[in-house]
Amino acid sequence: MKIQNIEIKEITFAQERELYNVYKRAYTNTLEDGKINIDWDSHDKAIAMALDYALDNPEDVLKDMKHPEIDKFAQDVLMFYLRVDNEKKT
Repeated sequence: MKIQNIEIKEITFAQERELYNVYKRAYTNTLEDGKINIDWDSHDKAIAMALDYALDNPEDVLKDMKHPEIDKFAQDVLMFYLRVDNEKKT
């Protein structure tokens, strides 16, 4: 499958659950006023995990992209793997 015209690998159910558990830790700290306090370390770890799962050699594949482009790609991969788009994995 491809995200932004880059071929990514399938992940296992166990990898998907591990990724989800790290990702949700980033958003579990809510303040009393209802605002979310993001744990950026957990968020960044989930992004890095998604890239590691998706690509055999992320550094080589993404070397010509700017950091904001890498972040967008990684976020798209993460959301795909977590099925946030409400689509079933194929």
